[in-house]
Amino acid sequence: MTQAEFARHRGVSKAVVTKWKAQGLLALTDDGRVNVEATEWNLDQRPAKYRGGVTHRPVRTVPGSQRPAREPPPVRAPRVPQADAEARDEDPDFDLDNPNLPLNQAIQRKENFLGLQRKQAVEKEEGKLVDRAAAERLFFETARDLRDAWLSWPARIAVTMADELKVDPRALTQVLTAHVHQHLAELGEPAADLG
Repeated sequence: MTQAEFARHRGVSKAVVTKWKAQGLLALTDDGRVNVEATEWNLDQRPAKYRGGVTHRPVRTVPGSQRPAREPPPVRAPRVPQADAEARDEDPDFDLDNPNLPLNQAIQRKENFLGLQRKQAVEKEEGKLVDRAAAERLFFETARDLRDAWLSWPARIAVTMADELKVDPRALTQVLTAHVHQHLAELGEPAADLG
């Protein structure tokens, strides 16, 4: 089929078929016609839900179905050299924070951010990525608990040591407390906001 015939066959516009071709979903024969079976198979491999929408899911996605023989990929036009891209105002190093990007760069920025967001979600599910706020909170609470335990140590241990050394427990508590405070001052206080 031609691309226009395939668009009518699928009940979509020619622009959608052109988009599929750009995405590599359209399997073309050597003479530029659409290999219907291979293209249908490619389209059926898309996720059932994509960015909130639902894709058409015919019977080809039944487990055990085999992919049809693949046609050789069509010859693509060579990439535009960097000098020509600059002449057409296509800056590969565009500012990601610019709110007034041209459409092609805005789409590229959106796709990049969506990809990064999905990658982070997968890494978080696999335990390779942790929630920074939760980790900072845990670190702060652990450091505070250790500090509090260290500060209460002189009062607990001074009585036992005073009995063994035959000295005044209050004086020993003061000496131990001074050393603990000096040590904690060298370590520093845990910051409540590490961001």
